[in-house]
Amino acid sequence: MPRADDLADWQNGKMSHIRPNVLAAGLAAIAVVVAACSTVGGTASLTGVSTPPVVTTSSSPAANSAAASSSVAASSSSSAALSSSVGSSAATTRAGAVPGIPHSTPMPDNILITDRRVDDEVDLYQIDTTTGAVGDKMTKGVIGGQYPIISPDRGSVIYLQISDKNELRVMAADGSGDRTLLPAGADFCNSPLRPAWNPIDTTEIAVSCRTEDGGYQLNLMGVDGALHSTLHPGLATFDDPSYSPDGKTLVFWGSQEKDVGGGALYLMPVNGSSSPQQITSPGRAEDVDPVWSVDGTKIYFRRAATDAGGNSTAQIIEINADGTGLRPITDGTAFDQDPTLSPDGTQIAFRSNRIDAAGIAEPQVWVTNLDGTDLRQMGLGTRGTAEGAPEWGRR
Repeated sequence: MPRADDLADWQNGKMSHIRPNVLAAGLAAIAVVVAACSTVGGTASLTGVSTPPVVTTSSSPAANSAAASSSVAASSSSSAALSSSVGSSAATTRAGAVPGIPHSTPMPDNILITDRRVDDEVDLYQIDTTTGAVGDKMTKGVIGGQYPIISPDRGSVIYLQISDKNELRVMAADGSGDRTLLPAGADFCNSPLRPAWNPIDTTEIAVSCRTEDGGYQLNLMGVDGALHSTLHPGLATFDDPSYSPDGKTLVFWGSQEKDVGGGALYLMPVNGSSSPQQITSPGRAEDVDPVWSVDGTKIYFRRAATDAGGNSTAQIIEINADGTGLRPITDGTAFDQDPTLSPDGTQIAFRSNRIDAAGIAEPQVWVTNLDGTDLRQMGLGTRGTAEGAPEWGRR
């Protein structure tokens, strides 16, 4: 999985497989070499994490920085129990508009949003997944890429803005009202990473943060910018949180290695009541980008490996929420990443450098059915390449 070392690479259009945590750390020229990877056809093993989590709570960023927080000692529980709870109580209704943030007419379910590089500017655009046509530009020409999430009612968007220190921004689904939500250098989140939106308590998001000393935090915060609580997974590096449909469990990737670009997938209760539970064992490969199915029974993610020629490849994978039943969706002939499900859960979009309709291996957004059939490129006939992660349903 290629990594980037410099913000200038964004401006120069060189970064086709960027991870925001690496940019935020300002790492120098990381080359990921994943060798002798076992095939994705095997079944993931289930391994518990020995370090119990701690949850610190705060009503505001100021209170958090004063460390006036309580600790919750966690008891261990199995990931099978976690996934059973998720699957049995998945949300079936769509929440309304989130108060206090920009909002517009909700986007139709056939619309996804993604950032595209056009003439050395990277902006968020809408794409019609039925026709593949690129629609309205939502942002106004910025440096770096964006990683968006859509509110449960599809009327608001929060996005990660990549820079030397990342920030979170919020806007209506039509691009109006764009403003800072969490500035770079905030007390409880020095440099935010990719966020996720709670589908039940729609005033809350989860976001991994790089701390000023180079560590990581997993924060639950309000859409008003206030810190709610901090989870401590007991891992050196973690990113890409995603809420289960009932809002009770987060899935994310993590590793005991510092500043890596991927690891295994873990489940952790939002209330911090038990330790993170490891649900994949990728070996020398890397698992990232997890998202839940709409019924909470499955998880989709990207696994990277190295092929026989030494080239980095990645597949979109499906597993049951307890880590069993691992099944590849894409064929592993390209670098497929950043999966996002359609709102009805029947299709999946992802970013890939596979050979496009013009015969060029460049990053574009693709859509397929969950069984891998009817693979279609988005944005045909339109200038530009896909730079960050697409977002279609929720994460």
